[in-house]
Amino acid sequence: MEQIQAVQQVDRYVHERRFTDQRLISWALYFFLLSWVTLGIYPIYLFYRRLDRADRFRNRRMHYYNAVIAATRQYAELNGQYGAAHEDLDDLQRFVKERFTDEHKPIQAGLSLILSFITLGIYGFYAIYRTMQFWWEIQLTEQDFDEKMSLIWTKLGIIKYPLTFETDQELHRSFGIYLFLTIVTAGIFGIVWDYRLHTDPDRVYPEFHSAEDGVLGALRTAPSRP
Repeated sequence: MEQIQAVQQVDRYVHERRFTDQRLISWALYFFLLSWVTLGIYPIYLFYRRLDRADRFRNRRMHYYNAVIAATRQYAELNGQYGAAHEDLDDLQRFVKERFTDEHKPIQAGLSLILSFITLGIYGFYAIYRTMQFWWEIQLTEQDFDEKMSLIWTKLGIIKYPLTFETDQELHRSFGIYLFLTIVTAGIFGIVWDYRLHTDPDRVYPEFHSAEDGVLGALRTAPSRP
């Protein structure tokens, strides 16, 4: 029963993606129509939504990782294998905590929007920098997590083949270069930048979802020792 409840927690955070990992409005519709019709008001709202989407994804991933670790820990305990895995699981728990404490701090969309107004847009560039970094670095965290969990699960006999996650190298971009190109092109490159900020999450969602489905499937079908 305990193992079933633990897997249900993983399932809960996997299915939360229906509410957190959502596509925003079409970029073309927003940029060429709504921005002009609303006299610039809609872009402000969309700025908030982009930051909030990163924060919501961050929170879901953090809970998901902790749930996977908890489910693995309970599996090991119920099958008399805890001694073989508890140190590795403790290390993985510390890894997750450190990543979300240091690299993946909340962007805080509401506060960022207010500070952007107060600083006449200057803080907005910092928030954009944080968002660009987040969508790249969260992929690295996922890749590292899957590699570490694969070693533990192989030791426990949950899987035969390692979990895999492919990072999207297109998201490894320099904020400084993008800002420079926007300035020297008198804002023209900023249109390209804005498009990528809008659509980058949609590029990585499928890979994350595939990895989650693989993890959930492995936990549901993990063999139990007599």
